[in-house]
Amino acid sequence: MTIGFAGLLSVVWRMFRRDAALLLPVVGTFVFLPSFAALLLCDPVPPLPTGPRDEAVMQAWLNNVGLWGQANGAWFLLSELIGTFGVAAVALFLLEPDRLTIGQALGLAIVRLVAFTIATVAIAVPVALGLWMLVLPGLYLQARLIVAIPAMARHPALRPLASLRLSWKMTKGLDRALTGALVALFLAHWLVISPLSLADAALREGDGNSLALALVNALIAGVGAAYATTTLLLGVVAYRIRASKGT
Repeated sequence: MTIGFAGLLSVVWRMFRRDAALLLPVVGTFVFLPSFAALLLCDPVPPLPTGPRDEAVMQAWLNNVGLWGQANGAWFLLSELIGTFGVAAVALFLLEPDRLTIGQALGLAIVRLVAFTIATVAIAVPVALGLWMLVLPGLYLQARLIVAIPAMARHPALRPLASLRLSWKMTKGLDRALTGALVALFLAHWLVISPLSLADAALREGDGNSLALALVNALIAGVGAAYATTTLLLGVVAYRIRASKGT
């Protein structure tokens, strides 16, 4: 029986509901809070030019991004590192052969943080390039690499780059359903984030209401944490489906 993207998302929802009481504190502490803090402490990333993007315009934008990175990059990198730790702990909690407690999963995630970080970066770079080009290629690449982190959680000896190759193999045959699920999640994420980003930009101009800005940033961080958690759970579901068939 072939499972579609709606079926995958349904399984993800049931998994989340089952373990929500255990997962939400981890996601809230290690994915949401660091992102929220970074949004409050840092200036926003310079937006892409809206007009014609000739060489001079793009070079000026890259220079602005470079200056932004010098002033703010360390906070965002720290936020991403802590977020990777939180995601790794959730993956270990869900997929370790011997069911771990949350505390044990957090401890093991610290020990294996370097490996999980390498795998996360190796996934993020091609996916980001694909999203930059036409969006759909990036989501397809994410669908094919989505099993890498769950596979590393399940197999402690699996190295980061080997996990990407395994993910590419395991997602064969599930690529359409996974891409469809990611398209649905991406659209939902975009529909919520777009007005929040506009509100953030408006509140930062002049003497904006600091409380309103904090609320908007909390919502942005919350949506990002929800997206990261859902994509991880989608990878866990895909891994379990393929592993159950001996792939």
